[in-house]
Amino acid sequence: MKSRVTWDRPIEFIFSLLGYMVGLGNLWRFSYLCFRNGGGAFLIPYLLSVAVFGLPMYIFEIAIGQFTQRGKLNAWDRIPLMKGYGYGCIVMTTMSIVPYMLVMAWGIIYLYHSFTTHDLPWTVCDNAWNTEPCIAYNGWVSHTKYSDTSLAQAQFWRYYVLRLANNRNDFYGGFNWPMLICLAISYLSIIAITIKGIKSSGKVVYVTATFPYVMIMVLLIRGLTLEGALKGISTLLIPKFAELAKAQVWIDAASQVLYTYAIGFASLTTFASYNHFNNNFYRQALILVPVGAFTSVLMGLMTFSYLGHMAAMQGVEIDKILKTGPGLIFQVIPLGFSMLPFPQLWSVLFFVMFFFVAVDSVFSDFDALVSTITDIFPKLKLTRGRKILTNLGLGLFLFSISCSLLSNSGIYIFEFIFYYGASGIILLLLAFFESISVGWLWDVDQFAADVKRMTGDQLSVWFKLSYRYFIPVITSSIFLFYCVKWTPLKVADYTYPVWANVLGWALSLLSLLWIPGVFIYVLMNGRGSIKQVIIEISKKQTHRSQYILYKMHGAELPLHCDAILSCIVIISSIV
Repeated sequence: MKSRVTWDRPIEFIFSLLGYMVGLGNLWRFSYLCFRNGGGAFLIPYLLSVAVFGLPMYIFEIAIGQFTQRGKLNAWDRIPLMKGYGYGCIVMTTMSIVPYMLVMAWGIIYLYHSFTTHDLPWTVCDNAWNTEPCIAYNGWVSHTKYSDTSLAQAQFWRYYVLRLANNRNDFYGGFNWPMLICLAISYLSIIAITIKGIKSSGKVVYVTATFPYVMIMVLLIRGLTLEGALKGISTLLIPKFAELAKAQVWIDAASQVLYTYAIGFASLTTFASYNHFNNNFYRQALILVPVGAFTSVLMGLMTFSYLGHMAAMQGVEIDKILKTGPGLIFQVIPLGFSMLPFPQLWSVLFFVMFFFVAVDSVFSDFDALVSTITDIFPKLKLTRGRKILTNLGLGLFLFSISCSLLSNSGIYIFEFIFYYGASGIILLLLAFFESISVGWLWDVDQFAADVKRMTGDQLSVWFKLSYRYFIPVITSSIFLFYCVKWTPLKVADYTYPVWANVLGWALSLLSLLWIPGVFIYVLMNGRGSIKQVIIEISKKQTHRSQYILYKMHGAELPLHCDAILSCIVIISSIV
């Protein structure tokens, strides 16, 4: 523990957390989920989720890292019965990096094409990939409906970036070689930064965590001056309550909260493990979580102001302009550039910012995986050469998987991995098990005592109730709601076949099955009956907390009835 590297100053930890929150979760993912789920109808469950389990679980994710001074996996030695949760989070984090790196590569290819003295390629229709009905923004005729695939920025996204086949040039339906170069640059950037470690990244976050706000405000101010902007804003802020009857709205909103705050991922706990034991993370979290929610709403306002303008110009409803999906931001933001003086300059600034934001987001998860590997195999961090080889090996492994996303069907694989492997219902189920762990197995009163020992602050009663009751009830209720209302995964006009959805659930189980598996393993390998094993584990956890970490004397962790623990085993096995 004494040899573990730490942040130079607490402010570097704060800016690293802020940089992650002002990351791809807010900048890229929030807006398209809002657009897909009816705007204002998405905000209601989103803000409720922030209050009910976003903030409490954010505090716990940091607490367990700072308390144990270990990465995500070894930190869960604190609760041996639930160490499978740590394994599950590592698997999910690994799967999340694959689509994340592609998003980063998308930003790089836009950045490359921004360095031009000519018109930006997504603002004109004389490119090799454009089809006959292509229309640029300066050629729009007011109140004329255009196909969502005929807009110049949409064609650049579909036919050049994604290389979807069109009826003019079959070349654009093949393997995406330009994106391969951008993907390689993305991985090399992340590997280089993680090799340098937090001592260097802690300095970079001062810029990467603040510069996005400048760009968002510039684009928002311009967007608000456009015709129809208020219509877009009202779509975001005024909910359609009928949308709340859809299970997917609640799942997307809840998972976006977990996604924004890195709850269930490996990065937050790993970052916290670099803190000094008495860092007051509790007050830091109380400030940062509302900032993250505010940033999401700010990004939504910016995006929907331009969507409102596009709708007003064409005389249609907002949901009829573009197909929702991960490319929404790449089709809306370029429109904003075309309405500013020196659009090439603003485009360069935005995508430079996007690159650093992506670095902030992906670096956190990649560093967490490296930290996990070196925690399991300590010899790998004995020399700088071994650490470099570890980073390169992990990067090469993930890069080879990411290459599968570069064919003309790559966007469907992207959505498949993202939905089933690193977001959606899987995050909710992990949140359920995490809340059970802190509320009942660590015991929320013991956890409150640990928080007070580290920070000097008393844990709120609201958080105690959330850990024990609110979060388990809400997440399990949403899961049941999802099962009743389940529909196959759909991307744009394509509905995934049944076999693909079955395969998707198998992908989710790669993360989830660790929890019941390790739980049963610990019980079966203990001495005596299951009840005696649980008593022994509870006493060992109390001993570790009281005497090894900070030599406290106090009450033992209370033993909860066998029925509660049996229910956890049954639910885990069913899942």
